[in-house]
Amino acid sequence: MKKYFIIALVAVLSSCNDYLDITPDNLATVEMAFDNRNTAEQFLATCYSYVPDMANPEQNFSLVAGDEIWYYGEKDYYMNNQTSLRLAKGMQNVNNPYCDYWEGDRGGFNMWIAIRDCNIFLVSLHDIPGLETNERLRWLAEVKALKAYFYYWMLEMYGPLPIIDTNIPVDATTEETQVERASVDAVVEYIVSLCDEAIESEAMPANITFIKTEYGRLTLSAVKAIKAKTLVLAASPLFNGNTDYAGFVNAKGEALVNQTYDAGKWKMAADACLDAIQTAEENHQLYNFIDLLPIGEVSDEVREELTLRNTITDRFNSELIWGLGNTWVRDLQTWCQPRFTSDHSNRFNETRKSHAPTLNVVETFYTKNGVPIKEDETWEYTNRYEPVKVEEALADDHKYSLQNGYTTAKLHTYREPRFYAYVGFDGGKWFSLETKDAEDIPFLNTKAGQLSGKAGQELYSITGYFTKKLVNYENVITTTQQSIVDYTFPIIRLSDLYLMYAEALNEFKDKPDAEVYKYIQLVRHKAGLDKGSDLVTTWQSYSNIKDKPTRKAGMREIIQQERMIELAFEGHRYWDLRRWKLADEYFNEPIRGWNIAGAEINDFYQVKNIFMRNYLKKDYLWPISSYELLRNPKLVQNPGWE
Repeated sequence: MKKYFIIALVAVLSSCNDYLDITPDNLATVEMAFDNRNTAEQFLATCYSYVPDMANPEQNFSLVAGDEIWYYGEKDYYMNNQTSLRLAKGMQNVNNPYCDYWEGDRGGFNMWIAIRDCNIFLVSLHDIPGLETNERLRWLAEVKALKAYFYYWMLEMYGPLPIIDTNIPVDATTEETQVERASVDAVVEYIVSLCDEAIESEAMPANITFIKTEYGRLTLSAVKAIKAKTLVLAASPLFNGNTDYAGFVNAKGEALVNQTYDAGKWKMAADACLDAIQTAEENHQLYNFIDLLPIGEVSDEVREELTLRNTITDRFNSELIWGLGNTWVRDLQTWCQPRFTSDHSNRFNETRKSHAPTLNVVETFYTKNGVPIKEDETWEYTNRYEPVKVEEALADDHKYSLQNGYTTAKLHTYREPRFYAYVGFDGGKWFSLETKDAEDIPFLNTKAGQLSGKAGQELYSITGYFTKKLVNYENVITTTQQSIVDYTFPIIRLSDLYLMYAEALNEFKDKPDAEVYKYIQLVRHKAGLDKGSDLVTTWQSYSNIKDKPTRKAGMREIIQQERMIELAFEGHRYWDLRRWKLADEYFNEPIRGWNIAGAEINDFYQVKNIFMRNYLKKDYLWPISSYELLRNPKLVQNPGWE
């Protein structure tokens, strides 16, 4: 499709300014697009082309718009991100919204055109010479699922939406083109119905077999996962009995967000998650790195790290349910890549090192015992920012993660495997194919003036941290060779489904039970936690809140933190905090990092507040532009943006 499935046809409706002018004037062009198999397939590719590029921090603004990642500036020669970072700074507005997927502006594109093209495809794909019946049914099912995904994307942003089930005729009156927003529940029902139609057609393939030509196309597992994610969103606090939206009504006075909490929605979400999991497990499994390396065998610790990193960066890995071969993956990797050898010093295009994790997210990761750093009775939380020299027992315990003899922060010691696999930091080791000796892995020095630190007015980490998780270990950057290995940025993977299912089960049951524990446990065991044991025992052994996993509210917190760790830097944290109605709690905390201007140990290890924003209730939903409201007076604005 887009990226792997070739695009040859530009959307025939791109010249139409009014998104509600659904059917184009150039009907002959539409008919020509469906008069043979090749052009019809090109139109199918056009429908796929509207899936946002998940590796692009502007199109997939959730990578940056929350509190996970921060940049040192909004614009420079190497990085132009004047949209998602401004969202993170609280600069959204109603006159010219950032990342506007309603009208298509400032980093977004008009998703209504995507929906309109899907509608055209669904009514226009007929019996075509050379197009077999099974293939035709599959294409129709794919486009129904794409349309469902586009509505899901918009639902996350805007909440209530107009439902454009069929295209409005060219000769429709102005009154007929001025549609109203349907309630969240109605939109959810519509998305689910589209997914069900695609599923029940029995035309969706279980798996992609022609990887080079079809990778990125939807499968039965992916469609069921879209349905599950939609129902989890609908059951979550943002849209399930949210009394903050008591006055959010249409022109008829009907509530656009339901005002009565319904636990049954969690049951529906759980059923959909289980169905998606059972289908996915026929062709997918949690990833395990088993590749041979040119430097020979490596330690269990390094292999465990590569399992966690390659879950994202192995293009065709077994855990990926749906993703596309994004064109921005290379650029994203270069923004994450620090410099840690002299060969990197003049490779500015490949080592931009500015996609910086915040101290906020660094403190989310567990200790090595698998519990939060605030709870671990064996971990020194109060003095976590103090420098400590890596020697003796500490060096032995961190042979493959910390540089022997180096001074780093206590915060970086005795943390869980995902911390060392996902985050680069001062004194932390960074394995790649540039590593010549698996027993002597290169490390980062992120202090001012050093290779990994701030050495000028651009290209540096504003926090002192780096996003190792998104950088392929196969990359090689030397003075003579620059090889950045692309991968497929995940949209949905199996761990996401497991954690959603655990969440849904926990919410509709009276208290957590073995079924709730099972699916979060699968993710934790893969991450190297609770070895030979289980999370309940882990909390009893190490946490100062020993009964936490046995209580519904406590298990909710555990599942939420597990999602924020496992899915870190993939864009999920931003959406999750919003649907949990926790965004105003997290996003109103200062964005923090180290004092990157410090060249000495005691200067560098000072926590600095980089930015303080004011996240408001209105920020939970995107504004519709004031111009769009003037054009269509039947639309109502989202609360707080009036």
